[in-house]
Amino acid sequence: MRKLGLLLIIVFLSTFALAERPYDYVAEATFNALKTGDYYVLRPYLDEEMKRAFDENQFNAFRNDLISKYGEFKGYSFVKEGKTGEFILGYYNFEFERANVTIRLVFKEVNGEYKLSGIWIDAVNSKEAGIPLGVALFFPVLGGFLALLTFYMLGFKKIGVAEIILGIVLVAITLGIQPLIQNAPFLAVGIRSNSEIVARGTIFVVFAAVWLGFVAGFFQESLKYGLSKGKYLNEALFIGIGFGLGEAILVPALQAIQLIALGGVTPSLANALVSMLERYLATLFHAGTTVVLAYSYKNGFGKKALLALSVAHGIIDTFAAYYQFKPSPVVLAVIYVLLLTVSVLLLRYGLPKVKEEREEDRIVW
Repeated sequence: MRKLGLLLIIVFLSTFALAERPYDYVAEATFNALKTGDYYVLRPYLDEEMKRAFDENQFNAFRNDLISKYGEFKGYSFVKEGKTGEFILGYYNFEFERANVTIRLVFKEVNGEYKLSGIWIDAVNSKEAGIPLGVALFFPVLGGFLALLTFYMLGFKKIGVAEIILGIVLVAITLGIQPLIQNAPFLAVGIRSNSEIVARGTIFVVFAAVWLGFVAGFFQESLKYGLSKGKYLNEALFIGIGFGLGEAILVPALQAIQLIALGGVTPSLANALVSMLERYLATLFHAGTTVVLAYSYKNGFGKKALLALSVAHGIIDTFAAYYQFKPSPVVLAVIYVLLLTVSVLLLRYGLPKVKEEREEDRIVW
């Protein structure tokens, strides 16, 4: 009987030992490093190539990005194992305050020891009850159409459908080209994410925000100026409205595609309402700038207006870019106050001139 009991204990211990994977100590070091923020807990377990690719700055950027999105680390557990060539793929569920994140750790055996050769996010399952994705998409689009309704109520009842379509086309061009210009200097120095920018300190974040903001300001206003100059003011108005509507439709659509592909947290109702307000104000802004650009071109000061509006746009988008790096209610409030103030000033200046435009001078599409 005693021998049988001893045998059962041995079998139990053997089973437990087999359940321990030979690379689990590397996974534990990864978790502890991410939890504490101490890169040097993990560094001895990286292979040589990973040490070069995943240095302390990259580690801090990766960790800060996770924490900013999903909250503090709580724990981790093994999910499954895979294999590709000489690499073992260990899938672990990393528990955060706001989400469970499946992280794929890539292990390689080096001189009889397992080393970490890669780390990837595979899936994100939110713990928070965000609104359905379709509903989240509805709110920013609604903001754009509420702006269109505002102009309709102000007396612009003959909606320029063709001009709105042109404005949406300009947004598509912007989304295709502008990010390439904005990201070029960061990619040139090996920066590939917002968290890597944040990891370099506040001064770098400020310079990055200024660069991103002013590229957006000058690119978008130049694009609108090129299309609106020589146009009748009523046409320019609806080109601007179309630009705002295009942003309200295309930007959330791209974000939704990214969310579906990579996983993530859908916004809360409060955030969706904020996005509606943002798209409403942005559409007013684009309408105002496009009218003023068209009017200034006709009256001989087009380039001066282009410069002034590009700078104003750049300042607003600088705050918006800074908010993406370091979210803050104060920064968000500044963005909306600036956007509202500039929009009201532009529309107070430009809309009377649209109404004064002689009917016979307008081209009907």
